[in-house]
Amino acid sequence: MISKAEQYLKENIDEDLIIEPWLKKNLIPIYLREIYNFHEMTILGTPCILMEVINETPTIDQIQKHIKQIAYLNDRHIVLFYKYLTRYRRKSLIENRIAFIIEDGQMYLPFLGVNLKKAQEHTEDEIKTLTTPAQIAYLYFLYNKEDIVNTTVFAEKFGFNKMTASRALNDLYHINLITYNIGGKTGRSKEYKRIQDPDYFIIGRDYLKTPIRKTVYTKTKPVESLIAGLSALAGLSTINPPNHPTMAIDRNKLNKEHIEIIKNMDLINDMRLVELELWNYNPKLFSTSHHVDLLSLYLSLKEESDVRVEQALEEALRGETWYTD
Repeated sequence: MISKAEQYLKENIDEDLIIEPWLKKNLIPIYLREIYNFHEMTILGTPCILMEVINETPTIDQIQKHIKQIAYLNDRHIVLFYKYLTRYRRKSLIENRIAFIIEDGQMYLPFLGVNLKKAQEHTEDEIKTLTTPAQIAYLYFLYNKEDIVNTTVFAEKFGFNKMTASRALNDLYHINLITYNIGGKTGRSKEYKRIQDPDYFIIGRDYLKTPIRKTVYTKTKPVESLIAGLSALAGLSTINPPNHPTMAIDRNKLNKEHIEIIKNMDLINDMRLVELELWNYNPKLFSTSHHVDLLSLYLSLKEESDVRVEQALEEALRGETWYTD
């Protein structure tokens, strides 16, 4: 029954997860070997001993004594594995901070900060809009169409933890935007690659959202910002620039800029202030110039009802291999 849980953990927590028989099990008292099977597990880079309960379920007091005996033989975290647990026993294990995994995907791993009920299965019907990490993954593959990456590489590129990176890639996989082969140094890693143009854009655009979290007005342009919105579109097409120059910045970087935000509507109307878009991700991630990347620009303006804006967007995007109207 370990194999089912191993597959679940690889798909939802850590694709590089390793579970193998524990080679030191001969050092364990025989009576414990009659209650548990022992495995070595490495999850999110943390080595553990996985104790699979195979005989009648021991009491909490017994479990605590068993864990102490196993802990004496090694310095790894101890995790119990169950095929099934009652709600009462699950609650007792959590109250005593005893780590466990259940075959159906429920788990409590306090040393990793993981306390999950059975995760919702990802299906195409459930994904209505991509999360910000998944949208970052989408943009990465859009602009790097020949790249092949695994969860570890993707996480390192964008500063995500492996769980967030895995979920983002899983979302793209479950809406048929990327495929994978098993490979890597260990021969166990999922290596992802996107589908071809223009299908990648056509399928993906329905799941994408504007990168703008909020728009504010300032007197000066933040150092970390890029030209965005209608200002960027004016530089890429024949449309006229807006009254307020538009810039974009990662919303998490605004406080570091010490920029004064203007809220007085009379000042906003009378002065030539900067219209500053606060984005859910850093506009510089995929930009190769002084303005935001083309698809993010498209997403920030696609709800505009002005026909001239629609035409200017098409003009700016025409010629991109991934774009089709």
